[in-house]
Amino acid sequence: MVFLEAFKSDLQNIIEGISNTLNLEVAIFDSQSHIIASTPTYLDRKGSAVHAPSIEEVILNGNHLVNKPGHMKSCMGCRFIKKCPATIEILNCIKYDNKPVGVITLTSFTKNGHNRITQNLHVYVNIVNQMTDLISNLITFKYKSNQVSHLQEILQETLNISHNSLLVVDQHGYVHYSNPSAEKLFSFCSLNSQPIHQLLPPHINKRIINGKPFNDTLNSNKINGKISSLPLFENDKLQGAVIQIIEDNSVDPGVFINDVQNRNFSIDNIKGKSPIIETLKIKIRKIAKSTSTILITGETGTGKGLVAKAIHHEGTRRNFPFITINCASIPENLFESELFGYEEGAFTGAKKGGKPGQFELAQHGTLFLDEIGEMPLHIQAKLLKVLQDHTIERVGGTSSISIDVRIIAATNKNLLEMIENKKFRDDLYYRLNVIPMDIPPLYSRIDDIEILANEFLRKYTIKLNKNIDEFSQKVIHLFYHYSWPGNIRELENVVEYAVNMEESPMIQLSSLPEKFADTKIEDAPLIRTKIDHVEFQAIQGALNKHGWDMKGKTLAAAELGMGLRTLYRKLKHYSKEQPTA
Repeated sequence: MVFLEAFKSDLQNIIEGISNTLNLEVAIFDSQSHIIASTPTYLDRKGSAVHAPSIEEVILNGNHLVNKPGHMKSCMGCRFIKKCPATIEILNCIKYDNKPVGVITLTSFTKNGHNRITQNLHVYVNIVNQMTDLISNLITFKYKSNQVSHLQEILQETLNISHNSLLVVDQHGYVHYSNPSAEKLFSFCSLNSQPIHQLLPPHINKRIINGKPFNDTLNSNKINGKISSLPLFENDKLQGAVIQIIEDNSVDPGVFINDVQNRNFSIDNIKGKSPIIETLKIKIRKIAKSTSTILITGETGTGKGLVAKAIHHEGTRRNFPFITINCASIPENLFESELFGYEEGAFTGAKKGGKPGQFELAQHGTLFLDEIGEMPLHIQAKLLKVLQDHTIERVGGTSSISIDVRIIAATNKNLLEMIENKKFRDDLYYRLNVIPMDIPPLYSRIDDIEILANEFLRKYTIKLNKNIDEFSQKVIHLFYHYSWPGNIRELENVVEYAVNMEESPMIQLSSLPEKFADTKIEDAPLIRTKIDHVEFQAIQGALNKHGWDMKGKTLAAAELGMGLRTLYRKLKHYSKEQPTA
């Protein structure tokens, strides 16, 4: 069954057009008598609560004229009985696939409107019928389109499950679908503009087009590995083929293709329900579809990489590569060629045919520069030029290559201090820091500790084939009172250790690492002080941004995700806690 709620925006546009044209009010309800869309005047005069029997009567009979609202049989039980603000209504049933899914009403609240409709009743009834047909056709078209789109998404999801390169080509060899691994493999060209015979050796292409399944080795200037093809037929006529390529080449150090194949990755992979995490998720959704650069800061182990992936997969670039470069793990002399690639003969040991850099491999996707503070100064200058010009040059190259890549950078260092010490460029910092995001330490989101611990418990009981269901209350209590200097990464390591050590169905204190043996619950006030300090800093920062007057406090409370009264209460609390001068 189609629910009208899914088409709310389109229906609102339609009724606003009808209302402006006819100078009458319009509303649409679903089959459960919920209002889906309406003109402001209708909502103001009749409200969002609908007299369900009148809607049910229209759904049963197909159409209905209410010439004396409030005084008709169908009005019995309505709160507007004998005092309805409407003067006349024409209602009609909306159908999809010949099944009722809702009701549209054309309404007047004036005597003049009543007279216009009654004097030209057949005209307005015809208009309502036409509008009903328009809405039914719109729903049918969009629903069918969504079904086709959904099937395409299922196919794409199926392709993306594989870590090997997969292509679906038509009978002429043109690529219709590809997974991220294939896009990376053929990053030196555009898969959507070239037929497969321009990408693969002639004898391989001939076997694909002949429509017979095969497995073979693949050796070319750019690709080495194994290739297989499975033909696709409809009514004994060749429609295309599914091609799989398994590379023998290894991945360069310091470069990782993270979760490109995992299309099920989403913002829900960020676990936690604390207010600070809910606020973070809201911000991610707001910025995901932007092209602006992002600088993620936070302590080691807080999940900066996870946030970067969430931004990528929530945005419009999710069907393209997400590539991570760990700037701390790449030798300085290889940095430039890793980022920008190189041409054949650029230096001793350069591969024949050259090699694309990570910017080219991330084309139309996202390049995540982790540990950006470790990037050498001379590379920082080149990165700044790329961000300004949106072009790169391979090492040893003579021509510019246009790139469309979103940059997300992350660091656990204080870049402003590095700027003062001449270890980081200030112009690059401001170019990267268009959208700043600070990831909170684990001690500031104490409500999430048990959620995260249970998530890691499920992960490692499966991985280590253990039968452990839960933590003891003493363990959870200790987790809440430990300061977690290593943040989420430390928590995960502790849980993995405990799963290895535990032999019962419940994680006990004795299974935790030895460092916890001396941990005392009395340390809790210190953690609470840290949390209070973080919260006070957040409140103070929001008020400095919006102002300390009534309007500023209202805006600050909204940004912090708390009520105005809560903000006042916390300000009163912290004013008592802060030392006087």
